[in-house]
Amino acid sequence: MKVGFIGAGIMGSGMVRNLLSSGHEVTVFNRTQSKAKLLARDGAKVVNAAIETVDGAEILITILGGDESVSEVLFGEQDLITALPKGSVHVSMETISVTYSRILTDTHKSRNKGFVAAPIIGRGDAAELGELTLIVGGATEDINRCLPAFEAMSKNIVHVGENPESAAFVKLSNNYLIAGALAAMGEAFAVVRKAGVDPNVFYELITTTMFSAPIYSYYGKNIAADIHTPPNFRSSLGLKDINQTIESARGIGVPMPLAELVKSQIQQTIENGDQDLDWSCVARVAAKAAGLK
Repeated sequence: MKVGFIGAGIMGSGMVRNLLSSGHEVTVFNRTQSKAKLLARDGAKVVNAAIETVDGAEILITILGGDESVSEVLFGEQDLITALPKGSVHVSMETISVTYSRILTDTHKSRNKGFVAAPIIGRGDAAELGELTLIVGGATEDINRCLPAFEAMSKNIVHVGENPESAAFVKLSNNYLIAGALAAMGEAFAVVRKAGVDPNVFYELITTTMFSAPIYSYYGKNIAADIHTPPNFRSSLGLKDINQTIESARGIGVPMPLAELVKSQIQQTIENGDQDLDWSCVARVAAKAAGLK
């Protein structure tokens, strides 16, 4: 199928390569052209303007930084929402707020355009291997039209409801669980380090017993070594997501007092100048409070 693709960063590049290897025709735009041009060697058509991605596209995939980035592409000077061909579907794969998901749903519907929210779970290596999990919200008819592309990029497709905003709720809740785990690991590692225990010994213990899940095995290693580059997910994006999580929960009458505490920890990383490090650096907040280097 013909796929327009906007956003060829760490995640997007791997996703494009899997689309190409599955036989799809992919037209790519990325604001940083050098990243997109690397995909030309894999068979992608790389264009100089976002609006060129929708020419004849059956689906348009965006994987951008969030609400503002998507708004700029869809409703900005190039007005992609108008240029999107009749019968095509826009697939939003970035993490966006629930409020903005509702705006996109209503706008696409009013213009007779298909819209599916499909935020992703997985790191850059999973994107390269086609092993992402997609959290999909939208009309079954629209999702079915996107399945060939979804299957090329992922190993698991979870349809969470007919309403795209359901995917935003699930994605934000998932990211909150990661943030909470990072903050908790930071405190636990600070305790054992202050007590004179080798953090690597503690890491091996937790990841070979009760906490063998990917979150603990991947991020725990970074926390034990205090290495948070290159970032898989920057602290600044983590703060954005947890703010959106709290806001979305408040909107449906769910208080999140623990999330507020985790938010304050991530906010501290920003104040410490670590906004561009991986959000596992939130562990440094507890270490600093404990008097550790």
